[in-house]
Amino acid sequence: MSNLSQATVPAHPPLVERTKRYAAIVFCGLLPAFALIVFYETMTGDGTLAFDFRPFYRAAGAVLEGQTPYPSAEDPLTADTGPYVYPPLGALLSIPARAVSFDVAGLALMIVLTVVAVAIPFVLGVRDWRCFGVVFLWPPVWNAIQTGNMTLLLGLAAALAWRYRNSQLAPSALLGVTLAAKLFLWPLVVWLAVTRRVLTALLASAFGAVLIVSSWAVIGFAGLAEYPELMRRLQDAVGMDSYTLYVVGLDVGLPSPLARLLWLGVGVALLAALVLVGHRGDERSAFLLAIAASLTLTPIVWLHYFALLLLVVSLVQPRLGLLWFLPLGMVVTPGSGHPTPFETAATLAIAALVIGAALRMSTGARGPVDESASARVSLGTA
Repeated sequence: MSNLSQATVPAHPPLVERTKRYAAIVFCGLLPAFALIVFYETMTGDGTLAFDFRPFYRAAGAVLEGQTPYPSAEDPLTADTGPYVYPPLGALLSIPARAVSFDVAGLALMIVLTVVAVAIPFVLGVRDWRCFGVVFLWPPVWNAIQTGNMTLLLGLAAALAWRYRNSQLAPSALLGVTLAAKLFLWPLVVWLAVTRRVLTALLASAFGAVLIVSSWAVIGFAGLAEYPELMRRLQDAVGMDSYTLYVVGLDVGLPSPLARLLWLGVGVALLAALVLVGHRGDERSAFLLAIAASLTLTPIVWLHYFALLLLVVSLVQPRLGLLWFLPLGMVVTPGSGHPTPFETAATLAIAALVIGAALRMSTGARGPVDESASARVSLGTA
């Protein structure tokens, strides 16, 4: 009987299974690895290494010299001039980078961001190795790493806030730092409040406010009075080059007031949905809506902002599936800088498709995400 049983067991997996396994190795393993090698070789040779980090590096130097990190009213706000337009916290945190050259600091930051791109889904319970490979085929992730922007770091803070959402100190501190560094993730504070974490939301707001005031105090409140005007000038200078519904409205011929109404109307609708869903107890869908509201209500959106879709996909699909491949469609856009109307609309449509599909999966699931179960997914079962 034992000989018969052994004879009936196939010696190899079926052809289809072998093909799927080899395809995963090539597409999710070898291709991302090759892309990373070519990416780093290109970035270190063409002068575009960590381009968005250069203003932080300069601002840190200005702070060390006792000067304001902010441009004057006469300075042009263009990508070439590299003005520093963020709250002071980013400049202060960049001071240690002045111990080395910009090229060394920029390369180190890009390596850190490469690790962070993997850390975000890992923190959210993803253990399928194929997902970590596909991450490095996403155009927004490439753009976030190449520019040396803080988007992925903010995304990691948001992921950790979700993971430790049932404590008070961790999410309040994490979100407080994001508010002080770059305000656009403020809908996550709303998410905390509507999911019955009002005290944590208040602590996050207070911590962010203290960080903003104290970091500005370190530089003698330089640029504080002029900061609102700096933001207005920045939006006038580059707002039309970003990925927003306001720009789409103008592209299709709407007058500016109607285009602005479209943009704000969708953002307010997402916030209203966030409040409604949160009060119903669906904290995961509310978190997804908070990310969507953050991307929608920000007046200036570059391609790397959509790297935050890592949080959206990881929360609802901890194993490789269709959602992991949808952001690859953003390859149609050139990245940060002068997208055509089609490229702007296509990028926003892909982001909306990812978020909409994730919300459908989230609300259709029975019960909350079993994070402990997803964490037990082993490489051998992928």
